[in-house]
Amino acid sequence: MNFLKKCAAVLLTGAMVLSMSACSSDTDWIMRKGELEMPAGVYINNLLQSYYQASALVENTEEDVFKQQVEGTDAKEWIQQKALDETKRNMAACSEFNEQQEELESCRQQAEAYYGQNGENLEKNGISQNSIELLYQIAYMKNKLFDALYAQGGEQEVSEEELRSYYEENYIKMAVQTFSFPEEPEIPEGATEEDKASYEEFYKTERGNVYTNANSFYLQAQIGMDAGQSWNEVLNTYKQQNAAAAGQEYDMNTNNYRLLDTATTPLNADIVGALKEAEQGELVKVETDTMIAIGATTDINEDPTDYEYVKTSILHALKDEAFEEYLLQQAQDESYELNQKAADRYQINKLKLS
Repeated sequence: MNFLKKCAAVLLTGAMVLSMSACSSDTDWIMRKGELEMPAGVYINNLLQSYYQASALVENTEEDVFKQQVEGTDAKEWIQQKALDETKRNMAACSEFNEQQEELESCRQQAEAYYGQNGENLEKNGISQNSIELLYQIAYMKNKLFDALYAQGGEQEVSEEELRSYYEENYIKMAVQTFSFPEEPEIPEGATEEDKASYEEFYKTERGNVYTNANSFYLQAQIGMDAGQSWNEVLNTYKQQNAAAAGQEYDMNTNNYRLLDTATTPLNADIVGALKEAEQGELVKVETDTMIAIGATTDINEDPTDYEYVKTSILHALKDEAFEEYLLQQAQDESYELNQKAADRYQINKLKLS
């Protein structure tokens, strides 16, 4: 298959960001295969992105990331390995890709826009716009290679039966109205006991209002649905009343239902679980630490276009992990050379992180 043939060279738009080996210094490149070199700026950017991921995964996000662990591993070691693995995948994608230059023109425009917003911090760490452009190109390459492997007609094509089975087992079509709790007050240092009591009283009142509003809506929704209204109509009536109170217009034909992959969603597990277990059209109310959610589901097969709309997402849910492993395995071939000198030079704790 054309996309999966090894390339002697990868021709990219713009300034030829995959350089030839004779043109670089000892640590300007991070990986090499034949005459192709991956610029060190790609690795440095991967280090930064891995650091941001680690910052969200450590136990205490307020403390120094480097003094903590991520998934049972020293944070610095986790970041370095994560960045190196991603760089290997990037190199493998470039090596296997065979596409025309014209298809990558949009990558240059995206890189220009991204660098225009973030260029100052990127430059501090030695990341050029060319490296960012290459990363956009690699993302494009990965999508093409992914399809060449797993999409219709691919070498490891995922069957329609498997796609449909995932849809039936994991997707719901839901509409939810949420009522968010207020954040606990930050009482100023040195506040009097009277002031503290006022803060606490205000917080309790606001939290109580959330319960009142949520319970009132839940009762009204049940009454409306018992009288023959659909859940979508109940929601539109509620939203139209709120809009009118704010002097705004609202479209009563709005479809509030959204497809949701329950296997991959970051939404609260209690809310998602309750909706998935409920019968279609059954109203559920769930309280979490941050909100009260009231919602219901409808038939995921009522509109045939829904399934077609999410087929690509399903394919990625099924095969993203395998694809990442595939690229990583390709980069283990002895024809790929890691520049250990560059890897040792660029350490996450030496970069400018803000």
